[in-house]
Amino acid sequence: MPEKTHVWITGAGSGLGAALAHCLGPEFNISLSGRRAGHLDEAMVAIGQERGFVVPCDVADDDSVRQAHERIVKQFGPVDVLVNGAGIASFDSALSTTIQNTHQQLNINLLGVIRCIQSVLPGMVERGSGMIMTLNSVAAVTVFENCTSYAASKAGLLAYTRGLRKEVRSSGVKVVDLIVGATATPIWSADMLEAHQSRMMQPNDVANVMKDVILRRSHATMMVEELTIRPQLGDL
Repeated sequence: MPEKTHVWITGAGSGLGAALAHCLGPEFNISLSGRRAGHLDEAMVAIGQERGFVVPCDVADDDSVRQAHERIVKQFGPVDVLVNGAGIASFDSALSTTIQNTHQQLNINLLGVIRCIQSVLPGMVERGSGMIMTLNSVAAVTVFENCTSYAASKAGLLAYTRGLRKEVRSSGVKVVDLIVGATATPIWSADMLEAHQSRMMQPNDVANVMKDVILRRSHATMMVEELTIRPQLGDL
């Protein structure tokens, strides 16, 4: 029997990260990272302790990412698929957004992803295989009001992963960007969910698309580069 694929999901305690963990089949070992240990434990119970491993991790902290990576490799071996799901959002006008808030979004949404990528990338290049999947936002490519700092973090991330993909594709490493529209996750306020949830995508539906892409990680001659997923009725 072939060895199980090791998937490391950041931001796995809720939203799309948790939904993906739930829909991955028994052929996967899943490391779940996030800042809220209780939410991670709930996600692990849903997938089973024999193939789930919880490692609290703050992607905004260098040491936290390094230690989390060391622990999951010790548990399940090298990471075959990294899913960058950790992220925050603040939907305020540029005038009312503080520099501290902007720094926090950049540190988590952009630098946090880079920290995780840098932890797994050397091993993937050395082995000549692997997938780095990043959950991005339509805000990276579409202009919206009241999310300037969030959009900047996501646009910067997209520029980084596009460049990375070009650098490592000849090494057998697949870099995938999922550019996702409005999805009913806790990143939205309760008021926004109440007003718009009926037209938002559901986390499980997006997670199943993510799973389909992951299942093609070993394809020798084809890769998904960027995939945009939007609600049927378009952006909010």
